[in-house]
Amino acid sequence: MDTTRASLLMRIKDRGDDGAWQEFVALYRPLLTRYVRCRGLGPTDAEDVAQECLAVVARKMPGFNYDRRKGGFTRWLRVVVRLAVRDHLRKRRERSAETGDFERPQHRERTPVEVWERLWLQEHLKYCLERIRPDFENTTFEAFQRCVIDEWPVEKVCDRLGMNANRVYIAKSRVGGRLREVMTELLGDSA
Repeated sequence: MDTTRASLLMRIKDRGDDGAWQEFVALYRPLLTRYVRCRGLGPTDAEDVAQECLAVVARKMPGFNYDRRKGGFTRWLRVVVRLAVRDHLRKRRERSAETGDFERPQHRERTPVEVWERLWLQEHLKYCLERIRPDFENTTFEAFQRCVIDEWPVEKVCDRLGMNANRVYIAKSRVGGRLREVMTELLGDSA
């Protein structure tokens, strides 16, 4: 997934648009911290690295030119966070060597690019689900969440929510359609 809503990127170039920056941070801080955690850093270090990355974005965005042909914002941000993690780990190794403390190497899941892509999609999905949540009744939204997100069988959802299978399928369709609209709005055609 190589797209970011170009309008949001244009808005955060304007340092006076606090709403755009808040929207950007709400969307990308969780992605950055989760990615950093997957790279083996603890919660405090992950927050520090995410903050460093957001500071880089704030500093560089006024001169950033959005061009999907050159890889787009997603790849640029992935490079920023990868370099920040590398620097943080290097500094931690230097401190560990000085103090004699060495930590066990962390288990790595997949390549960093695969982890980034998976987290990118998950965080955008979570963000979009939060945006559409108020548009639906509780049972409709929960039926969708249990079937699609939690991967429960329809029968289990029916038992849990006191719905018949037809209502569960309708809920999946309605919420899923709205989710696709919002994902496309946020990410463009690649959603």
